[in-house]
Amino acid sequence: MHVQTSRGARAGILGAMAFVALAGVQARAFTVQGTELAPYQAVTNQLGTSHGVLFSSLNNPAVTFTELIPGTWGIQGTEPWSPPSNGGWFNSPIFMTFVDPNDGVTPATVTGTITALWGDGGGDFDAVDMRLFDSSNALISAQTFSGSTFTQIQMTASGVARVEFWANTNVGSGTSDTGLDWVSYPTPVVPAPGFAGVLFGTVVAGARRRR
Repeated sequence: MHVQTSRGARAGILGAMAFVALAGVQARAFTVQGTELAPYQAVTNQLGTSHGVLFSSLNNPAVTFTELIPGTWGIQGTEPWSPPSNGGWFNSPIFMTFVDPNDGVTPATVTGTITALWGDGGGDFDAVDMRLFDSSNALISAQTFSGSTFTQIQMTASGVARVEFWANTNVGSGTSDTGLDWVSYPTPVVPAPGFAGVLFGTVVAGARRRR
């Protein structure tokens, strides 16, 4: 039996399909393990197209992939006086900026859960601040995590353009660090302006026409 579908209903269905497709893109994840490049070099934009992310630190425009503890490689911030070739510095901040993996340049955002394995396994009580920012550089959310070994930390939010990891020596010891064994996040995307709103409006309009 052939069922005729109204133009409004078709628009609603197409809008819903597009929304589901976008959600599927967001659901896929990337993981940076600190082994993607040779160690002790400046890591800045090399993972732009492969992982959709740029790295930097506060006083130096790079992080490095280094040995956090013997046998465990990860991501570490750097300083002018402790550059990548020296393995960076244990409590230098780590900054991540998301970009479109299609070109490695266009600013993008992630929606979902960002997870990292943080710490140094040294046994002392450490603390780190994880901060999420949107595309206008406004703080979305921040949380302090603590632990005495490698600890899994995570935050969930929408429209995250940038993530920062800062050592918190007020909560943790003076040797609190920022080293990340790995970090995982949803696929960065660049939605068209007003894309979600247009889709939502299309779905609602289609539903109304069907009544």
